[in-house]
Amino acid sequence: MRLSLLQILEATGGGEVGGTQVGETFSTFHTDSREVKQGGVFFALRGGEMDGHQFVGDAISRGAAAVVVDLKTDIPTGIVEILVPDTWNALYAVASHALRRVQPLVVAVTGSNGKTSTKEMVAAILSRHFNVHRTQGNLNTETGVPLTILSLEPHHSALVLEMGLQRAGDIAQLAALARPVIGIVTNVGVVHIEFFISREELARAKGELVAALPEEGLAVLNADNEFFPLLAQMTPARVASFGHEHGDYRVQGYEAPSGGGSRFTVRGVEVRLALDGLHQAVNAAAALAACEFAGVSLEGGAAALADLTVEHRLQELAAPAGYSIIDDAYNASPESMLAAFDAVAAAPRTGRLLAVLGEMRELGAFAEESHRRVGERAAVVFDAVCVVQGGHARKMAEAARAEVVSDRAAAAEWVRRHAQPGDRVLIKASHGVRLDELVKELTAD
Repeated sequence: MRLSLLQILEATGGGEVGGTQVGETFSTFHTDSREVKQGGVFFALRGGEMDGHQFVGDAISRGAAAVVVDLKTDIPTGIVEILVPDTWNALYAVASHALRRVQPLVVAVTGSNGKTSTKEMVAAILSRHFNVHRTQGNLNTETGVPLTILSLEPHHSALVLEMGLQRAGDIAQLAALARPVIGIVTNVGVVHIEFFISREELARAKGELVAALPEEGLAVLNADNEFFPLLAQMTPARVASFGHEHGDYRVQGYEAPSGGGSRFTVRGVEVRLALDGLHQAVNAAAALAACEFAGVSLEGGAAALADLTVEHRLQELAAPAGYSIIDDAYNASPESMLAAFDAVAAAPRTGRLLAVLGEMRELGAFAEESHRRVGERAAVVFDAVCVVQGGHARKMAEAARAEVVSDRAAAAEWVRRHAQPGDRVLIKASHGVRLDELVKELTAD
C-alpha cells in the first residue's frame, strides 16, 4: 500500500520533524529494523523486552526514509521523523486507514491447530472469485496482522488473515483492527495453555474472534470440539458448523488413496486433496463453509483445493540418499502431533516409517502428560524414533522408547545412520526447536 506522508500524519495525529514534502509517499512498513527496505517506514515499538527506539539508527542505515517514534531522536538530515504519543497506536491507525481505503472482504482464522492450512485453503478457494491477499509466513501476531494489512494493494478484494494469540485480549485487539465478516475457529486444544487458567479460558480467548463478527457475518465453528456450544453462544453472527463426526459441513466417506492425499465428500460434493490426513479434510470443510458464504460454490471450492500444497505441513521431500522427509517441522501441539502420526501411518509406503521429534511448548500443566501421550502413540506408529533433547522431550522419548540426541546435528546423524532408500522420515516439533533447519540439511545432502 502506497501512502503519502500527509496520509500517515493524518492517520496517526503525529507531527513531522525534518524530512521532505508531505506529498512524499511510502510503500513498505516495518517493525523489525533488520527487515527494512529502501524507502520504507520504521515503527519504533516498545515491547516487554526490547524498545524499537534503540534500533532507529539501524533502520535508517538499512534504508528507512521515515521513522515513527514517541521520543525525539537524533537522526540524519532528510529522514522523516514522525513524532506520535504512542507508536503502537500509530501502527494500528495507519493499518486501519489502509484497510478503509481498500475495503476488502475480510476472513480471519484462529485456533489451536490448522490455522495456516485453513488460511491457505480459504485463500485458494476465494481466488476463484476474488483478488486475494493473505497472511504470509508467521505474520499472525500483534505486529504481523497490521503489517499484513499495510501490504494490501487497491486491487485486492479479499483479505485472509491468520490470527495467533498468547493471552486473553490478543484476538480481540486484532479483530477490532481487521473487522472480519467471516471468522473461523479451527479447534481449541491445549497449545498456549500455559498462559491461561483453564481450557475454557483459552476457548473464550479464541472466541474473541467470533464475538467481534457483525450480525450479518458468519462464524465457522468445529462441531466436534467440546467448546462448540460456548463459542456458538459468544457470536452475534450466524453459525456454520463443520467436523468429521458432526456439523453442517461434515467430512464423510474419508479415504486415503494409494497415491497419497485424501478423498471425501462434504454435503454431497466430492473433494480430493493432495494433502494427507483426516485433519486436513476437516480443515477443508471449514474453508468450504466459509467460502460458500462468500459466494463460491462447494463445487468451485473443491476444484480449487485439488492441487493445493502447504509448505511445512506434511510436505514430502526427497532426500538425495533415497529416503523421503515428511516435513511438518513448522510447529507442534499434542493434537497436531497425533494427527500427523495418523496421516503418515495411513499413507502408502514401501519402506519403514521413522520420526525425528522435539518438544511441544507452551503447554503449561498439560506438558508432561501431553508428551507422554504423544510418545506412546509414536511407539505404535513408527519403526524407530529419535527425540531432540529439550524441555519435556525426554518424557516423550521414554514413552516412545526413542533414542535421545542432544541437538539438530546429532539428529541429522541419526537419520543418516538409520534411514534407508524407500523409508519415510517425519520431522516435527514446536517452531522454537527449529527442526526446519534439519529438513534443509537432510534434503541438501
